[in-house]
Amino acid sequence: MRLLFTPSSSASEAKSITDATEPAFQPMPAFHEPEIEAAAVEEAESEIIMIKDVTGWAAALKEVRDLGLCGLDLETTGLDPLVDRVRLIQLAIKRKVFVADIMSLGPSIMNDLADLMEDGQVKKVIHNAKFELSMIQASQARRLRPKSIFCTMLASQVCWSGYYVLIPAPKAIKFPWKRSRTDHSLKALAKRHLGLELDKSCQTSDWSSKHLSREQVEYAAKDAEVLLPLYEILSELLRMNRLEGVAELEFKTLTPVVEIELSGLPIEGKATLAMMDAKTAQSKELLHELQDEAKKNGFKPRPKKGKKYSDLINPGSRMDVLEYLSFLGLQAISTKEEDLKALGCPWADKLLKYRRVSRQKKFLEDWLIRTSPVDGRLHAQYFQMATVSGRFSSRKPNAQQIPKRGEDGLTMRRLFKATPGRMIVKADFSGIELRIIARLSGDKTMIEAFKAGQDLHKLTASKLARVPLEQVTKEQRQAAKSANFGLIYGASASRFQAAAKEEYGVNMTLEDAERIRQTFFSTYRGVKIWHDGQKVSKYRPKKHYFHDIEHGYFSRPLICSTTILGRKRVWGWFKQNTLAKETELFNSPSQGTGADLIKSVMVELYEILSSGGHEEIRMIGSIHDELLLEGPETRAQEMAQILKDVMKKVGNKILDPVPVDAEVTISTSWGGD
Repeated sequence: MRLLFTPSSSASEAKSITDATEPAFQPMPAFHEPEIEAAAVEEAESEIIMIKDVTGWAAALKEVRDLGLCGLDLETTGLDPLVDRVRLIQLAIKRKVFVADIMSLGPSIMNDLADLMEDGQVKKVIHNAKFELSMIQASQARRLRPKSIFCTMLASQVCWSGYYVLIPAPKAIKFPWKRSRTDHSLKALAKRHLGLELDKSCQTSDWSSKHLSREQVEYAAKDAEVLLPLYEILSELLRMNRLEGVAELEFKTLTPVVEIELSGLPIEGKATLAMMDAKTAQSKELLHELQDEAKKNGFKPRPKKGKKYSDLINPGSRMDVLEYLSFLGLQAISTKEEDLKALGCPWADKLLKYRRVSRQKKFLEDWLIRTSPVDGRLHAQYFQMATVSGRFSSRKPNAQQIPKRGEDGLTMRRLFKATPGRMIVKADFSGIELRIIARLSGDKTMIEAFKAGQDLHKLTASKLARVPLEQVTKEQRQAAKSANFGLIYGASASRFQAAAKEEYGVNMTLEDAERIRQTFFSTYRGVKIWHDGQKVSKYRPKKHYFHDIEHGYFSRPLICSTTILGRKRVWGWFKQNTLAKETELFNSPSQGTGADLIKSVMVELYEILSSGGHEEIRMIGSIHDELLLEGPETRAQEMAQILKDVMKKVGNKILDPVPVDAEVTISTSWGGD
């Protein structure tokens, strides 16, 4: 590939770009001044056309619309859409890359770009499209409705379907291998599929400078130009693997995710600071109590290599904790929460409390640090395909791990409080894990129970305890709850026994656990049959297609699980062995279907909110199967009804014949009033 610089106005205007030396490695050689390389225009595969006026910009947009396909990339002054701005717009078509400098043309061209995003007749190929869409949406006063977006990063992640290989891990103690997953960055895609080495040295350069260097413009153009050949390869891979529908769902989910990130969560700064101070004091007090008790008992930790010696136990040190518990005469297996709980040791219980308070303090610190100075809200980042199941992940801060259960969790969620005159509407699916398993397995008992509106935990309890439904006690229902959530994912009797105690406070012998397990699967035979089928699939590889520059398109036999909508997760298969675990073959279709559900809801909901009359209502958060809206207090009931209706409509369509319902709450805060 070759890029040739051509100005849209005159050759003399190109002199504003400073001279620079060519890079050492050039998969696409540096562009040259037109008067020097005029004869090479016919040979060039792509030329850079610097747009210098609105006439040239309009002409570029017309070419793009006439072709109906373009690669799009932006260069920005930073990564925060609330603060930073777009500097360059790069539009790639066949043999041309148009580069528009907003500093020269003015910010009004962002409106034209927004219109292009909404043009369903033009396919826009973008890498990490969430970022570009965020920057474009932040420049607009209205809610955008992008169409025909193809994100090469998401497409690649969907194609690879969680595939990984094991590579040596020399420093590992227990297992000498570690998972190596595919890189889906633009640099990696260009190398893997096109054999191109993209030079990313200009990525962090100063894009706010009055005069951009030749290297900066060439860098920007290259990133746009590679998008179209990548689109051809990835769209074909999606077709070969029958993943077009899943990819399209991911592309459509981009817009609601952008809204959630830009809207942010409202947080009370003073209350958060006060709670953090309280948690800091509590954490210090617990630390001193743990250290004082160990010291009074005569315990002295062993010196640690390369560290200054302290005669005080370090509760964060696994070695110190295990040694002290052994000093007390306790046989601790590990420092994991479930193992420490099983000891029945007051010091270990206090250690767990110290850990919990320390984690909460860390959350609060992170929230305060990351609260935006622009609007005083918390703008977490969401990633659609960062997990192998297709579920969302989050960071800066991790919104997926904001505490939920217990009084501490509710207290912390109450820090997220709507501004005066507004309300937060929260909704999540009712018993969705069991409903998904009922649909995946086709279990008749489960499906009929859901159709009849029965409490499945009570139904399971009545079968396990052999008593009528109306005689089921609270304790029996709790035990059944642990069975339902543990056994649908194939937990062994010992694992089920441990989980029942750890998560639900239910004590049982190993014999009881095995008896309950057998009764559960005799009650829900469809689940047992589905489990057996998933186990068999562990030894029945299927073709999955890949592509690289060396082999072109090629297939490998891999173990595969699928969701109801066809999302795949694949594992390696070599010499009649697989990296897939049985529990993963149970979990992945369920968790992936849950991801498909919430993403489908977000897409449907955004479409309704964009239809007019809902400008003041915003999507502000999502955690697993939970969605948050914020809007005027006078429209709270309306928001709740819209959200509930959408969740039921989407859920019933995907999980048919299993009925789906949603629980909705209205409050001034996320944690309730």
